[in-house]
Amino acid sequence: MNFRLKKSKVFYIALSTFLIMFIINYSNTILNTVEVFQTNIEMGKVEKQGYKNYSALDGQLRFLLPSTWETWEQNFSGGEILYHLNFLAPNKRIHGFIQIWKMEKPLEQFLEESEESPVDTADYKFYSRKEIIVNNNKGFLVQYERPNNQGKTYRAYDSFLQDGNGHIYRASFYMTGKHWRNYYTISFNKIIQSFKIKQ
Repeated sequence: MNFRLKKSKVFYIALSTFLIMFIINYSNTILNTVEVFQTNIEMGKVEKQGYKNYSALDGQLRFLLPSTWETWEQNFSGGEILYHLNFLAPNKRIHGFIQIWKMEKPLEQFLEESEESPVDTADYKFYSRKEIIVNNNKGFLVQYERPNNQGKTYRAYDSFLQDGNGHIYRASFYMTGKHWRNYYTISFNKIIQSFKIKQ
């Protein structure tokens, strides 16, 4: 009887040890699989979300935003910013704005001056700028990550387009670095590509 108890005890200890070793060895794989599964679900939601039409300055700019996002207009003095629409995603992770600026200088010069400013370039974790074309309007896509005043990092995904009439059209998307997911750019790019500028 004692021999059987000892045998079963050894079996359960061996089984427990095996399970612990299995979990230790494959925990990263299991976590990665779960993360991929969650990402696929979230990507599906992003791709299937509905969009709402917006118009600014009597049809000067038409664009789309997800219909579930909260939006509100804001006015600025000074005359440079002609239109400003804030937005906020339901999960509060994504926020940003759409703007129209009155700007006589070329867009590339405006961005280069921003990049050269010591206040703007301090503490970037990364910064990239590339040319884009949206419905025959040339512009730039700027991405960067930097700390904010509270020490948390945030990611930015900014697009700038320019027409031939001295206007800059901007779409800016922000979120904390820890909440950034590459699949969010599907939605961001759809919004940017929806810009229709009256010539």
